[in-house]
Amino acid sequence: MDIAVPERIALDGMVLRRALVSDATALFEAYARDPEATRYLAIRTVTAVEQTQEFLVRCQRDWDSGHTFVFVMTLPEDDRPFGAIDMRIEEFQASFGYALARSHWGRGHASTALAALVELALAQPGIWRAWAFCDAGNSASARVMEKAGMHFEGRLRRWHVAPNLSDEPRDCLAYAKVK
Repeated sequence: MDIAVPERIALDGMVLRRALVSDATALFEAYARDPEATRYLAIRTVTAVEQTQEFLVRCQRDWDSGHTFVFVMTLPEDDRPFGAIDMRIEEFQASFGYALARSHWGRGHASTALAALVELALAQPGIWRAWAFCDAGNSASARVMEKAGMHFEGRLRRWHVAPNLSDEPRDCLAYAKVK
């Protein structure tokens, strides 16, 4: 499905823009190397900026394919990224994931970014569902989804592996907004 996704979205107090390979060092320093910031992610905490560069190369390719769109979060007065959020399009639905520097936790950035992308996705004619999940132990991420206007749908048993916590699948909480 082809959808209209802008490369830059100005929000109240924040800018989302297309992730670039040149953002690797900033993202590595902001959260990718931080075990606490990556604790619940599906990837291991990275140990070298080159891993972040490889990830961003894949992000560019995925964006160009029109199915996965990765944005970095920046402040209007400073283009240095402090976080990232992605939107993945599959058939009639969009799913999301996000991570940001601990120095920016608790400021509403994740919920603001998520709400904007949920609305963007649901504004597309063929998208009927916008959803995300978080580890059952990640109450802060659950609050992000609630603040973004998503509704709790249920617990997904043994749904997700968070390799920084365990090699075994863990329970997750699913949230969605539909039209």
